[in-house]
Amino acid sequence: MEKDPYILVIGGTNMDIGARPFGPLLPHDSLPGTVRRTPGGVGRNIAVTLAQLGHKVKMLTAVGNDAEGRELLSLGRELGIDLSHAMCLDGIPTSSYIFVEDNKGDIQWAVCDASASDQIDKEYISLNEDVIRGASAVLLDTNPPADAIACAAKIASDAGVPLFVDPISAAKAAKVSAILPYTTVLKPNKQEAETLCGRPILTMANAEDAVISLLGLGVKEVYLTLGKKGVVAGAAGQDLIRLPGFALHPVNTSGCGDAFVSAVLHAFLQGDSLRDKARAGVAAASISMETKSAVNPILTADALQERIKLVD
Repeated sequence: MEKDPYILVIGGTNMDIGARPFGPLLPHDSLPGTVRRTPGGVGRNIAVTLAQLGHKVKMLTAVGNDAEGRELLSLGRELGIDLSHAMCLDGIPTSSYIFVEDNKGDIQWAVCDASASDQIDKEYISLNEDVIRGASAVLLDTNPPADAIACAAKIASDAGVPLFVDPISAAKAAKVSAILPYTTVLKPNKQEAETLCGRPILTMANAEDAVISLLGLGVKEVYLTLGKKGVVAGAAGQDLIRLPGFALHPVNTSGCGDAFVSAVLHAFLQGDSLRDKARAGVAAASISMETKSAVNPILTADALQERIKLVD
């Protein structure tokens, strides 16, 4: 491992385009509202947040050799992310994520074109094996193909590197099933956990059962986020932790899950307890939702520590 430890993030880098109407959403109609274009991608959001929290961060990702891709690489480097191993690909468009919120800021529909992320393949992962083995922790999102995810998880597991996994969507969560025994920390939301467990989560008891089931499949720690209902967290051999949702000045929920898992990883490296890691996640999510961007620039280690004091 390098003398200067780093976290490695493997996942997507997108250009996000978000729309919000001024009034209620109506089907089959054009509505007045706002449209914004911001850097995004689950992997990138997490990498940026971890850098803001004071960590050295490297990233394995891919963008197209187009205006958006070059802009995203430049912005990432300015924020302190080591992108020396990232791919900038000719003939492939940079991945994009288009979402529509309601007038309260909750995402209602979203579509992701993961053209570049699909190129984060097994060969690319294998070529960067030393980067994975040298990390203090690895964070995987599920934008890369399933065999690339499995390859990265196996390398991290063999090297004894803690592996954090964010399933990112119900549609892509199935890619995680094969790597659950290698996973140190899993952060699904309700829909993703339903995919992984194969049954609906309608009650808090269902959520607790889902966490227990995922732990039984070999995951060391699970943080099941439930939006306004909070989080259910579990670890092998420990009682489940339940924390309510928390918000002070909500503006936008996009990126809250990314902030949550970033803070859990930050707390994990500090050696915090299960409860304190869950509190850190809830606190970070509450800070995240106070901006229209996917990453709140005020989410620093000091800001997180102050917000944790309000979470019980």
